[in-house]
This record gives sequence, structure tokens and C-alpha cells, in this order.
Amino acid sequence: MQKTPRQLAEERIGMAEEYSRYSGLFAEMIKYRAEHYKNHRQSHKSDTACEREWELTEQGVQMTIIKLKLKALEKKMSASNTMLRLLENEAKSLY
Repeated sequence: MQKTPRQLAEERIGMAEEYSRYSGLFAEMIKYRAEHYKNHRQSHKSDTACEREWELTEQGVQMTIIKLKLKALEKKMSASNTMLRLLENEAKSLY
């Protein structure tokens, strides 16, 4: 069953709210990562080694998960927007 434009718009608003929430969490993770670098960089030969250590921490894993969720939401929002434009053009008999 195809969703109505209103349903798509409401779904997109929900996704935007979710995206905003995850963006806030991601910003917090960036702050934790900076603290990790500050405290642990001297014990590593390279930034890459320090980054690998960060990725193995609980917060590093959470940051990766949040990053993937943000990407997924971006794709869903884009698809929803495409469908809205398609329905809009169909309503105008342009497509």
C-alpha cells in the first residue's frame, strides 16, 4: 500500500527529529574522543593507533553505531523526499 503525501511528510518529520537526537549524541561522542586523544596520544606512535584504541572503547563503538544510524536516516529521508516529489508531480500530471 502506497503512503499518502501527508503520511510521508509526517514520517519525514519523525526521521528529522530522530536525526537531530542522534546528531546531539554524536557531538557528545566527538567531545569524548577529543578527551581520549588528549589523554592517550602520547602512548601511541601515530594518530591511527590512537584512533584504533578509541574505536575499541565502549564510547568508540557507540560513536560508530550512531554514525551508521545517521547515514541510514539520511538515505531514508532522501528516499522519502524523492517519493514526495514524485507524488507532487503526479498530482500536477507532470510525470
